[in-house]
Amino acid sequence: MMNNGMNILERQMANDEDICCSCGNINSFPKAFFDNFHVADVGIIVCTSGRFSFRCEDVEYVVNRDETAFLSHGVYFSVTGHSADCSVVIILYRVDSIRNILGSTVVGMRFMNILNPKACWVMHTGHETELTKYSELLAVGNSDDNVFAFNERRLLLLSLTYRLCSIFREISKEGDNTSSRKLETYMQLMQLIDRYYTSERGVRFYADRLCLSPKYLTSLVKSVSGSSVQQLVFKAITKKAISLITTTDQSIKEIADLLNFPNASAFGTFFKKQVGMSPVNYRQKEKQ
Repeated sequence: MMNNGMNILERQMANDEDICCSCGNINSFPKAFFDNFHVADVGIIVCTSGRFSFRCEDVEYVVNRDETAFLSHGVYFSVTGHSADCSVVIILYRVDSIRNILGSTVVGMRFMNILNPKACWVMHTGHETELTKYSELLAVGNSDDNVFAFNERRLLLLSLTYRLCSIFREISKEGDNTSSRKLETYMQLMQLIDRYYTSERGVRFYADRLCLSPKYLTSLVKSVSGSSVQQLVFKAITKKAISLITTTDQSIKEIADLLNFPNASAFGTFFKKQVGMSPVNYRQKEKQ
C-alpha cells in the first residue's frame, strides 16, 4: 500500500497535476524532494511516525510524529534526512488552475501565505488524522476516467480546502494581533462583496460598512490579496456573469439587467475587458 501510494504520488507529480497526494502513508519521499523541490502553491507533509528533517530558505527544520509541515507558495525545500521508522502523508496543492471550481474559498489559503512572513512552519495542528484521511480519500478518481469518480474527487478537494482554510485561520490567530485583524477584516469584506457585488461597486460603500477609511481598506486589501477592492468586486461580477452565460438561456440584455448594468452594451464592454471576448462569443465558444 505504501509503495502504491508513492507510485501514485510520483505519477501525479510527473503529470504536473493540480493536486498530488500520497493517498495515505508512505515511508519515504519522492526523489524530487531531496533536490531543492519547488512548491507551486501549497505543500503539506504530515509526519505520522518517526521524524524527518528538511531545509527551506537556508533554515533547517525537524518534523516529529503527529506534526505537520506547511510549505508556502513558491518556496524551495529539500529533505535532508529521515528516521528508519518515518512515514508521512504528502499533499501538494496547486490553487490557480482549479480556482473556477473552488471560488473565493481559496483566498483563505492565498492570503495566509502573504500574512505569514515565514516560508514554512512546523506544528502540531490537531488535524493530522483528518489530513491523512483526506489523502486516502483523494485516491478516488485516479485509476480511470469515470466522470463520477472525477467529480467526487473535486468535491473532496473543496472539502479539503475548507479544512485547510480553517487550519490557516487558527494559525493566524496564534500570530500577532495585526495579522489577525487583517484576516478578520478581509473575510468580512469578502462576505460583504458576496452580498452586495451586483449593486455596490465602489470602495467607499464597503469601507463605510467596515467603519474604515477607503484609503486604509484599499491598502489592507492590496497587502493581503494583491488586488484592489474594485478588482475583487469585478471578479465576483465576472464569475456570476460567466455562470449565467454558460448555464442559462437568458439573453445578454437580461443578464446585464440582473447584474445592474445600464444596458447590454455597457455589460459587453465590461465583460470583454475582464474576459477578453464578448458575452456572445463566450457563449458560442462554450457551446462548441
